[in-house]
Formats: sequence, structure tokens, C-alpha cells
Amino acid sequence: MTGTGQHGQDAPFEPGQSALLIIDMLNDLEFEGGEDLLEQAMPIASAIVQLRSWYHEHGLPVIYANDNFGRWHADLAKIIEHCRRVGSRGALLSDGLLPGVEDYFVLKPRHSAFYETPLSTLLGKLGVRALTLVGIAGDDCVLRTGLDAQMRQFALWVPADGIASQTTLRNQRALSCLQEVAKADITRIDARLPEWDHTERSQKMSSHDRKDIQHPDCTKPQRPETENERQGRKAHESELTDEAVEETFPASDPVSPFIPAKTPQD
Repeated sequence: MTGTGQHGQDAPFEPGQSALLIIDMLNDLEFEGGEDLLEQAMPIASAIVQLRSWYHEHGLPVIYANDNFGRWHADLAKIIEHCRRVGSRGALLSDGLLPGVEDYFVLKPRHSAFYETPLSTLLGKLGVRALTLVGIAGDDCVLRTGLDAQMRQFALWVPADGIASQTTLRNQRALSCLQEVAKADITRIDARLPEWDHTERSQKMSSHDRKDIQHPDCTKPQRPETENERQGRKAHESELTDEAVEETFPASDPVSPFIPAKTPQD
């Protein structure tokens, strides 16, 4: 696979084959409307942190796709430093969502995380077939990334409590577009994670030996062995043992190789 989900538009979202894409949450927000976006974005930060922890716990990829803010010489460290600097409007937002050493990072020059970036190649190398999109702005960079992902046939989950725009109305319009056009699931994080955890527990339970319910070699539950059955089984095992010994060491054999030969007494 080289950068496409290869699922088809109607394929279900499989969390075990997905990556979490965090879009522009490391942000200085120093632009017109940035103050309004900060107000809308702060409430989603804790939900994104929870979701990121779930992905880490399950060994699934977390990828930050971030604006370079026109800083063409900047790397990850410099972008983070820029967003967290004293006086930056987005410093508090950025502080709560710093990437870990296990996370991936893609710098994007424009709105979509796919445009002129190595994201497609990275997803192909990771074997990703589905994407979870969170971040800001919902009606701009998240929306454009979602449409590009759908064109590449990735199954999509864009949780309603994981993206934010400058206004609630604009965010709702973006969610509706992603749901209707990109076929994205927009179920909230606080509803989806408990559902996944329940499914995971059920699968683990069904894979274990449940000896109190069913013996692994039988189709019916085991019942205790009666005394008569136990005695009969032991007698049968004893007969089989005697027959095996007689076949191995016939009575006509002068000396069994496992029994020392008797020597005459002085």
C-alpha cells in the first residue's frame, strides 16, 4: 500500500488499522479570529488528550500535522518554541498537547495535511487504512484534510468533540460536510472510546479458556466425574498399561533390558 486506505467509501472504520492525526493544535493563533478560535478550541483539548492516550496505550500511530507559519527554516523544536513563547495567544493550548517521543510530525505549507507533505508515504509505511482527524480549524484545515483523505479511500472518524472552528455554526457545517461528503463517522470521543473498550474486553474474554463454562475439547459443559466412572476409568487405564508391557516385553524374552539379570548366589 502506498498512501491510500484501499478500503472503499463504504468500508467500516477499524480502530486497530487507524492513525490519529492531530491538526494544527500546536498553534500561535496570531491571526484575525484567533481569539475566537482559542475560545472554541480549549474545550476540545482534554478530549484530544484522552484520545491520544488511548492510541498510545494500544500502540497505534499518533501523527501531528502542523502549519509552519511561514517559517521555512523551522523544524519541530522551533515550531513548538514559537507557539509556546511568552505572549503567544496559543501558548496555553500548545502546552497541553506537546508531542511525545513516539509520535510522528509532519509540517504542512498549506491547509490540507496531504498537500505537498510526506503524509501519504508515511501512512503507507505504517499500514494505516483509517484516519481519526482532530484539531483546528474544523471548517478549514480539518475539512480539507478530511476531503483529501476520503479521495484517497481512507475510512474516516472525525469526532464532533475533537474539532473546533471560530464559531459553533461553522463547526457544525464542517461536520455535516465531512459526514455527508467524506462519509466520516462523527460520533463523539466520549461515546466511541467506551464502546471500543467494551468490544475489546469482550474479545479478550471470548479468547480465554473459560473452564467454568466450557471445556476446550468439548461442546457441552463438563460435569463432575462420578465414583463409578472414576473407578472404571482407572481399571481401563491399568488394563491398557498391562497390555502395553506384555507387547513390549513378551514372557519368552530371557531378560528384559529394563530388569537387571539375576546372578547366581555364592
